[in-house]
Amino acid sequence: MSVYETQPEGRTDTEHATVVEEGPRWKGPFTEYDRYGEPTGVRFVRCTGCGVEVLAGDTRHATHRDGCDGVDE
Repeated sequence: MSVYETQPEGRTDTEHATVVEEGPRWKGPFTEYDRYGEPTGVRFVRCTGCGVEVLAGDTRHATHRDGCDGVDE
């Protein structure tokens, strides 16, 4: 990347790696259904990086899979 190219906000490029400074992206919320196809009244979101699903509003406590950008080191 040259100094004249723009880079996405929240990312820092170096010679060896791109450091991601933004949190995971969540898709949803989706309605949860029981085994009979009836809505349970609960809504959940899914991480676009690793697919982990958590209750809507509990994303701060999600445990992401290895290799996901959402993993806090």
